Amino acid sequence: MLEEPEEDTRKETAPSADAEEKLGSKLLVVFDMDRTMVGDLVALSDRDNVETNVTWTYWPEGENKGLGVEEIVPYLKRGMMRPGLLRFIAFLRSIGATIVVYTHSELKWASKVCAAMEEVAGYKFIDRLFTRKDCKDGHPEFISRKNLQMVVDTLRAEDGRLAPWVSVERAVMFDDDGGVLAGGEQVRLVRVPAYDYWEPCPWDTRITPEVLAKNTDEAADLVRRSVVEWGIARPSFAKQDNDITEEERAADAKWLEHRSKKEKIQLSYNKVAKLDMMWMSVLECFSALSTLDDDDMEILPVRLRKALGHSAKPLSRRR
Repeated sequence: MLEEPEEDTRKETAPSADAEEKLGSKLLVVFDMDRTMVGDLVALSDRDNVETNVTWTYWPEGENKGLGVEEIVPYLKRGMMRPGLLRFIAFLRSIGATIVVYTHSELKWASKVCAAMEEVAGYKFIDRLFTRKDCKDGHPEFISRKNLQMVVDTLRAEDGRLAPWVSVERAVMFDDDGGVLAGGEQVRLVRVPAYDYWEPCPWDTRITPEVLAKNTDEAADLVRRSVVEWGIARPSFAKQDNDITEEERAADAKWLEHRSKKEKIQLSYNKVAKLDMMWMSVLECFSALSTLDDDDMEILPVRLRKALGHSAKPLSRRR
């Protein structure tokens, strides 16, 4: 099951009924997370990364390390959660489907984002979370970025209720990357348009110059080099002001100009992103189904791709 935060205040209101009587009682729905369920979380994850993955010798008293679930929730409510997702999730729960999230993000971060989504929903809906360690990075024998057979094998081993029916053939996967699956599994993929809603989240809200000064030189240097390498701090950030050359100051000015333009462009997409109807199209397609037998499951991804305006053949990888 999904790893829970230390203090779970979510309400257990997910629909419950006899799974055998449900249309989707033998349906496995696999969601990618970033840009599929939610928007562009890079700014948030960068801040979480730098706060949680550094060995701090000093940290301000009373301040959390990393973003908590309660800090992610407002972003989701403002637009970071893809429009229509909760209605589709509620439908899947009502028909008894098994819901899995399969993301390339790391476990600690993905767990918090998933918990935040469930907080917004008001109930738990994720039956299992698979993360970076379950992708090609962690399994060099995988021929593609993600692997549905691994998901199926894990569910069979962990949940006896699913073992009799769960299979790749009874799965459908939603992902904005058309190249995440390979071989025979690719037919189960429904590539969705990327959802690019974005908000800024400064990495240095808690990590101020005063905090860096109170830590070891090694820790401070690691932070400085990392944020410069990630492009979220000016190129000369790792240096003292009196050591910055005129050439470096010019590079800083160019970086600031570029960042300002990039943020304006990213923010300009948000009005359009909030009009996204992708999940409503998927829901409409599902709602038209009266059965989900083996024949229906075989052509379900094709129907969904057509509902989204794609051809019957999965699109090639775009990134």
